Amino acid sequence: MEAKNLNEVRDPKFRDEIVEKMCFHDDKMKFNLNYCLSCGTCAAGCYFTELVDNHDPRKFMRKIALGLKDEVLKDPFVWLCNMCGRCTMNCPGNIPLSNVVRTVRGQFGLTAPGRLQEVAETHMETGNQMSVSEEDFLDTIDWMQEELQEEFGDPNFKIPVDVVGAEILFIPHPREIKYYPEDIKSWTKVFVNAKESWTISSKAFDVTNFGLFNGRDDEARKIMDFTVNEANRLGVKRIVMTECGHGFWAFEWGKKVWYEPGEVTYKFEHMVDYMADILKKGKVKVDKSKNPYTVTIHDPCNTVRKGGLIEEGRYILEQVAENFVDMWPNREYNICCGGGGGALPMGDPVKEARMKKGKLKADQMMATGAEICCAPCHNCYDQLNDINKEYKLGMKIKHLHHLLANALIWEEGTGPKPEE
Repeated sequence: MEAKNLNEVRDPKFRDEIVEKMCFHDDKMKFNLNYCLSCGTCAAGCYFTELVDNHDPRKFMRKIALGLKDEVLKDPFVWLCNMCGRCTMNCPGNIPLSNVVRTVRGQFGLTAPGRLQEVAETHMETGNQMSVSEEDFLDTIDWMQEELQEEFGDPNFKIPVDVVGAEILFIPHPREIKYYPEDIKSWTKVFVNAKESWTISSKAFDVTNFGLFNGRDDEARKIMDFTVNEANRLGVKRIVMTECGHGFWAFEWGKKVWYEPGEVTYKFEHMVDYMADILKKGKVKVDKSKNPYTVTIHDPCNTVRKGGLIEEGRYILEQVAENFVDMWPNREYNICCGGGGGALPMGDPVKEARMKKGKLKADQMMATGAEICCAPCHNCYDQLNDINKEYKLGMKIKHLHHLLANALIWEEGTGPKPEE
């Protein structure tokens, strides 16, 4: 492109406009996009740069630096990026590229491909992303409660719903209500065995927040309000959420950027953090021989690389499974599964790229020789199941609470009846 033509298409204020529209939990965190040196460290850090077309973060940032606004807003990278944060780990300018991407997605009039925007709107309209009614939610809880009553031999066994003054409000995933109701029994056993004061809400039972992915902060706040308002109504002290990576990050980051200081004071705990804590404190006892499998763990980007829950999942598996093997690379350097950033609900427009990315994870999983891969995140869980089928791995994909619940030791006279 000739210099004259470049000047005609440049918008020199574009960089500043992105920063002004970006969410920061502290004004001191604001930065100047001139700090980007176009050095390529981000591209070197991204596992997918040369694997997928139009997936070079350095080129994307260079377009921003040049003020090529129209090109940036049409760049496929905006929606291909999984916002995993790997690019920022060694960036000399510490530029939060995932935050740049979500700002471009949501603050410049773009609409996400596939069903991503539709899912966010459904959540705002119905209270959850799958439009599960309160009646259907309660019917499912009653159904699982009846099964637990039979399993425990106790007709008075209750799954606590809408209990005012409980210590913990547990936020599940609507997939657990609609598609995986057995999960309800699994995490209920964990709370009961630990003798917790806990409850679930009939009005706020969705840990997800697709406002994190579409970049629309007003929508993200409305979605998070469902949980915050219920926590206030029920008067709980803590909020524990099921194994959802982006849901955890949306709560942890969201309370700092979508609310005024001090407006949300709850401690948000990921289920993995909670389970590691009750094991360390001896609130539950386990028998790892109940899980005589070779097990590995996938590190969700939002909980590990961004959220810092690095060792907790490994600690759990070392306690509840006979043979834990790690992937390589692991922890904050683990490979993104390719399903984050809203890729799954975007559907066909990004599916080919999603499966190409998944091949790296498939190879990583198979190298462990594991029978089970634990994915402490519903987004990753679905992506790993797709990878499992696509590349015929023959592995089982589980959440960590599945293995913990199975390994629990119950006091005499409590817990499930022995099988006859």
